[in-house]
Amino acid sequence: MAEARRAIIEAAGEQFAIRGYEGASFARVAEAMGRPKSAIGYHQFASKTALAVAVIESQQVRWREIEGRLPQPHGLERLAGLLLAASLDARSCPVAAGATRLLHELRKQGVEVPDGFDWYGIIAAELDAAARAHGVAEVPSFAPELLLGATFGVYETGDVDDAALASRLTSLWVPLLRSFGFLDAEDEVQRAAAQEFVPLPH
Repeated sequence: MAEARRAIIEAAGEQFAIRGYEGASFARVAEAMGRPKSAIGYHQFASKTALAVAVIESQQVRWREIEGRLPQPHGLERLAGLLLAASLDARSCPVAAGATRLLHELRKQGVEVPDGFDWYGIIAAELDAAARAHGVAEVPSFAPELLLGATFGVYETGDVDDAALASRLTSLWVPLLRSFGFLDAEDEVQRAAAQEFVPLPH
């Protein structure tokens, strides 16, 4: 049962990544698995929302593991490392890609999502640590939402290799972080980008 559930979540993650919440369906998930729709079964997931929540919850475990592996102390370099690692993970793992897109879409629609990994709280904490270290008086309250939304938006911009994605993301983050008061953000962001990302198994 657990193995069947995991297989459904993986197939659903891929469908949500490709089609978004509105375009994915139980039928498409079953088709991607090469199984009849009845194989998904409402006994496992009562609705498409329940399936989306399962994809997000599954990925939140991975995000906690990614965060736990980061070597940097709290601050800008760690924040950039986390955002970059999560973006690269979404390129190699269907569940990560699906959860990333779902979080972006469902929050815009006002749908409540699981809080097992609080992206906004984590980003705010890293920015607060950086503000103390850099002598920045106050980081705008909208900074976490802007940074995360922009990161997810760049991740979804098409077929580029990992190096090109990292370059796009860092060129986005540096001016944003400078606008928040971190005038020397580029050095820390570039150090984070230079770290080797070791993908998690999936």
